[in-house]
Amino acid sequence: MDAKYTISAFVVNSPGVLHRIGVLFTRRKLNIDSLTVSETGRKGFSRFTICVKADKALVEKVAKQIRKIIEVVDVYVSENREILFKEIAFIKVEANTPERRLEIEEHALRYDARVVLAGEGFVVVEKTGQEDEIDSVYLMLEPFGVKEFVRSGRIAILKEEQEPLPMPARHA
Repeated sequence: MDAKYTISAFVVNSPGVLHRIGVLFTRRKLNIDSLTVSETGRKGFSRFTICVKADKALVEKVAKQIRKIIEVVDVYVSENREILFKEIAFIKVEANTPERRLEIEEHALRYDARVVLAGEGFVVVEKTGQEDEIDSVYLMLEPFGVKEFVRSGRIAILKEEQEPLPMPARHA
């Protein structure tokens, strides 16, 4: 049965790593729902956070293949219950009058969102939360006239303590 999984891969920063990881998903016809890559607190290392919806056996098989890539230091596969995760979204909404801006801001506050920019004829609402929370804010703002919508990929951290990542000898 398909479920949502988060794959966290810790890699040495190197050109081509993203491509090599991406190819593994393409070969297995596995769609990536969300991908976030950022530097870690350790200089020269990045964290890939990859969100997929698939059968657990397939996700584990892809994770094993990711581990074989030379720049990969470690890989974890997690279910939603094992991690704290969020996304961020910006929603640009039509707001041609001060009254409309106030109305949008009041609605946003009810959803723990906030207006972060007011421009000529529009406002930008920011929402940080889980996917369904962001979707709810979008649906609430849609009748006002959404001009643009962008959301980040998932960021996640394990809820339980984990061992620090080993520093591989080949990269010391």
